[in-house]
Amino acid sequence: MLKLIPQKMYFDCDDDFYRFCVVPVIVPKERISRDGTIRQSMDFNLSNDYQNAVDGGTKFVIKDPNSQIYKRKAVSYRTITKPIVNLEEYFGYGD
Repeated sequence: MLKLIPQKMYFDCDDDFYRFCVVPVIVPKERISRDGTIRQSMDFNLSNDYQNAVDGGTKFVIKDPNSQIYKRKAVSYRTITKPIVNLEEYFGYGD
């Protein structure tokens, strides 16, 4: 049986990963609640490079053993936090 090993991207630190995945621009967002009320909020986008890598099954490894992004499985811009998927723990090899 053929096994495909997913691709991995390695980042030296949280800042490197952050620059790769966050588009640092606040954008307004609207949604309509069930009762028809329009709710407005602010949001930020994750980069196309990050989204394409996730869609392709790429795993992300941050080589800093004290990575706060890995610990929280999320990134924040200003006061907004978004979850990050496909993070793997760094064990000191494979790069």
